[in-house]
Amino acid sequence: MDIDLMLGLREHITVGSHTPGRLRLKFDLGVIGNPKVIRYVKVNGFGPPKGQDMPGITGTKFNPLTRSMTMVYDDEIIEPELLHRLFTCENAAEFREIAVELADTVDFDLSTFLN
Repeated sequence: MDIDLMLGLREHITVGSHTPGRLRLKFDLGVIGNPKVIRYVKVNGFGPPKGQDMPGITGTKFNPLTRSMTMVYDDEIIEPELLHRLFTCENAAEFREIAVELADTVDFDLSTFLN
């Protein structure tokens, strides 16, 4: 998955609810109908690429009926406000900046997720 695809998909994702340690995202049909997303999910599910742990993420659960995903994370490792801003920012530059900052915070090689 590349960062431009992620940014484009961001337009189809809204924050349903967010409390520190638990983020619920809502997806519109634009996400579900994207062939790149379908391929990614078939291989990796709703988390990082297979074989890549993302420190701080303790679980994800997708509900196809409500088109929502709940992400449970350690709010001592991942700053809740930064994660929230990733899904609410409005431009590509800010999205990239936040993605890099989050990856640096948890010592995650973002290039493995974006390629």
